Amino acid sequence: MPSNPTLLGRMYAWLQGEVPAATLEAYRRTGLHVFELLDQAEARRLACATEGMNAWTAPPAARAQLLCTWNAFVLQTLADQILDADYAAEPVTAGFVPPETAEQVLAFYGQVEEWLNRALQARASPDYRLDVVVPAQLPPWTHPEPCPAPHVRGTVQAMLSVGHHAGAAMGIFDDAVPDDARQQAQLNRIRQVYAAAEARARYAADLYGVEPARGLHEKVGPYAREALEAFYELGQLIADPTLATPPSEKPGRVPGSRGGGRAGALPGKAGFDPWCLTDPIVRKALGKGRRANEALRRMWALDPDPALTLEIHAEIAAAYERMEISYAMHHGERVGHHECCPWAPVYVVLRPVTLGGKALRTLQQFVYDVGADDASETFRRRILVGTFRRVPQG
Repeated sequence: MPSNPTLLGRMYAWLQGEVPAATLEAYRRTGLHVFELLDQAEARRLACATEGMNAWTAPPAARAQLLCTWNAFVLQTLADQILDADYAAEPVTAGFVPPETAEQVLAFYGQVEEWLNRALQARASPDYRLDVVVPAQLPPWTHPEPCPAPHVRGTVQAMLSVGHHAGAAMGIFDDAVPDDARQQAQLNRIRQVYAAAEARARYAADLYGVEPARGLHEKVGPYAREALEAFYELGQLIADPTLATPPSEKPGRVPGSRGGGRAGALPGKAGFDPWCLTDPIVRKALGKGRRANEALRRMWALDPDPALTLEIHAEIAAAYERMEISYAMHHGERVGHHECCPWAPVYVVLRPVTLGGKALRTLQQFVYDVGADDASETFRRRILVGTFRRVPQG
């Protein structure tokens, strides 16, 4: 963790367009106990083995605890290593990072608490069952191409750490004797994923060496990222081998529904509800306000295709009904709503789904961002993915 930046460091960071990393450091601190929880999860795995259970017959809550802890560990490690690599590359600006680094690190840190929360619930209750679809994918890689050298260094360091833990965890299958052909197929799948991850990781490590030649880090990055994605999946399969469905048996992704198409009342027609995009709780608080109503009137007046806006909203509503998404929560409370009109709810993805043409991954947060900027009045209509903070309700 960096010390307080000097005046020279602050000035240099400003000249380079870097942003403070205080929020990222706060996320780092809150996730540090993931390493303690990883030890506890491994202890529970050993306890199950002592009682004569294997990876398949361990209680569902125990498997969920292992899986969620693994995911939190990988995400925390990735974020820590990329952040530290940036500090090491520019010691004078330690405590500041480029905007693209902040975005990438926040994407990882932002999901750590979600997985830790579930791991703690699984540890506390034998009746716990996961509410999200697994195995989950890593958050998307948001950095620009070519990938900055510090990102590559951090990714490689994270890959080596995660790969070491994954290799050790594979030891539980050394003497495994599956009960039936299905379990044998699942074990074969797990070993296949491990072999693929190891091959990618070994190639990336060998290519990177002690310090890659100029321009070579651009070739290392994709291999390291692919290895990490495979290790992320592998850890979840080790935790719960029943998830290791052979590719030929995997169901297709459930697509986002069009939810009723363009039918329904439009602005200016009888029965149209201008508040339909708004978080229901916020609607109660703002519904009688003159300024809020005027902002909504202006938004719909500027919309060049309100039918399309309502069509995407119908997709979101249908996904909510199918329990593919839910309202985003933090420490047992709603995260809240987007700060801009029409004050849409913040959602979290429970099952990979495509909404408004945008593919979303498990535990990504998003809002339906609709409206026009005051300056340009260029209308926007998009699924905005991010890590959102809780705002006061009402």
